[in-house]
Amino acid sequence: MLSSLERKYNLLTEALQKLTVESDREVPIIVEGKKDLHALRRLGIKGEIFCVKASRNILIDSLDRIQNEELIVLVDFDRDGKRLVSRITTYLELQGVKVNLGFWKELSSLVRRNVKDIEGLPSYLEKLKKHVRQDDFGNKLQVQTPVKRSLQK
Repeated sequence: MLSSLERKYNLLTEALQKLTVESDREVPIIVEGKKDLHALRRLGIKGEIFCVKASRNILIDSLDRIQNEELIVLVDFDRDGKRLVSRITTYLELQGVKVNLGFWKELSSLVRRNVKDIEGLPSYLEKLKKHVRQDDFGNKLQVQTPVKRSLQK
């Protein structure tokens, strides 16, 4: 039986593998900044990634330079990220672009309060990985659970 950490780790790696496939299929990804771009590279995403700034004029100029029928949007998971997703989606859909928010929604639901932005994904994944030990053949050996320490007075 899988622990919740194992399940979360497996779902997160599956989502990132699907993202890699879409990126390899030449579907560009939109992120907010360079740290997000570098985080996706650390996770093995090799396809085209565009950085857009959040200010209105820069955002529209950035989006106008991207010429594609479909785009994946991966911005921060916080309140500002939600607003940015809405602005990007509205603008791109008016331009006739198919906006893929599936990965953003899936990753957001998997990381919930643990990660607020794309740049935090690699370290969170590593943290989860430490709790799921595997042997050289990929077989799970054991799950390390965090030790809760009681406060002593």
